[in-house]
Amino acid sequence: MKYWTCLAFTVLLLSGCQVQEPSTDDSKDTAALPIGEWDNFQQVWLENTDTDMHRVEVAQKHEHYHLAIDTLGQSKDSVLITFSSGRNGQNKLGASAVSLDQIKVKMDTLWIEQLSPLEENPITYRFLKCRSFSGWLQYPVPEYPDSTYFQRNLELHDQGGMVELDIDGVDYTVELTQLAYAKTIKIMKLAVYEMPMDSIGINSYAVSYTWTNPEAKRLGINLRKIVSGWTLIEPGYINSNNLNK
Repeated sequence: MKYWTCLAFTVLLLSGCQVQEPSTDDSKDTAALPIGEWDNFQQVWLENTDTDMHRVEVAQKHEHYHLAIDTLGQSKDSVLITFSSGRNGQNKLGASAVSLDQIKVKMDTLWIEQLSPLEENPITYRFLKCRSFSGWLQYPVPEYPDSTYFQRNLELHDQGGMVELDIDGVDYTVELTQLAYAKTIKIMKLAVYEMPMDSIGINSYAVSYTWTNPEAKRLGINLRKIVSGWTLIEPGYINSNNLNK
């Protein structure tokens, strides 16, 4: 893992990104700015999975980054990007003003050429827009057969976001990801790992998982030992977290 100060990261980013012309004038409209969170987990997974049928071979693999993009005052030409790296964006790298000429956006995909000169990676970084889901975990307490532990009001995103059960001595982590099966079929996968969240890697073994189409707004899994359900956060959404509010 490469480390550098936020100031150095900002300077190198602005000097290292290659210029791309926006495809349409709509990209300069404030309403069309790529506001939100973006993650290149799918790109990293495709390059690092141990399964040959899914893996994409590249000359140099990409690092895993998470972007939080916000408006920059009233500017229609630049945005403010906060950078993080690693799973769940745990490594904070700082923020920078970035010109829209340095990025390219088409629907829910964002491209940046050579994110930082330190990477020495000429291959485009491809980020997918994160959708946030509200969910819960349910776990039966072995010492009390008639009791169930509920962990509610959780939130994760669908680009490799994770949450874990907060019971001492019990290690379960839930992960939501957008993947490309055989590099072609796009899916959204909900996986359960019987291990701590900070131990999970690209090729960690899930005890179970389920999948659906990537546009799905509701997904759940019931393993008896652990149960979990997730609903897309959007205006008017309803799940068990807010049903009785």
